Amino acid sequence: MDKSTLISKLSLKYGLTLAAVSVVISLTFHFINPVMLYTNFLAPIGVLVVFIALLVIVGLNIRKEIGGYWTFGEAFKSYLIIALILAITAVLFNVILMTFIDPDLPATAAAAIEESQRKMMEGFGMSGEQIDDALAKAGNMQEKLQPTFKNSLTSFGVSIAMYGVLSLILAAILKKKEPVTFNNFQDPTA
Repeated sequence: MDKSTLISKLSLKYGLTLAAVSVVISLTFHFINPVMLYTNFLAPIGVLVVFIALLVIVGLNIRKEIGGYWTFGEAFKSYLIIALILAITAVLFNVILMTFIDPDLPATAAAAIEESQRKMMEGFGMSGEQIDDALAKAGNMQEKLQPTFKNSLTSFGVSIAMYGVLSLILAAILKKKEPVTFNNFQDPTA
């Protein structure tokens, strides 16, 4: 099997594994508190840190399994395959979650987000009128959370863009050139 095919195969394997981990984490948060990821600032950051660590581990494993060396392009290709799998899985999971598992989640999360934003703005000393204006400018959060085609496509695009940037960074960090060896080198002084 050539190196490019092996990288694609391993990326697919690890991408599906990370997608399964993502679904398990999301379901765990949902069953603990359905609106935690929408209203708690630290929860999404914690999940992001865990996923960056997992992506580094996966990258190191793929690099090791293909011989210990890969170019920036090979690493970037691998991470893009994984990113595509993760983005598709996230969109499908959210559609299933908000359509079949918990159809009331968009309304519940929208109300929780508005309440959280209202408390935060009150903490900044804003008046009730200023808060109402700011929330009105933010738009209807429930509409933004509904699993419509437009929202799903937007979510997919944002995910791919974010994973693309992360892929560039990780590929640059984890690339490793194969050392140059000189076969048949003869010492001219000998």
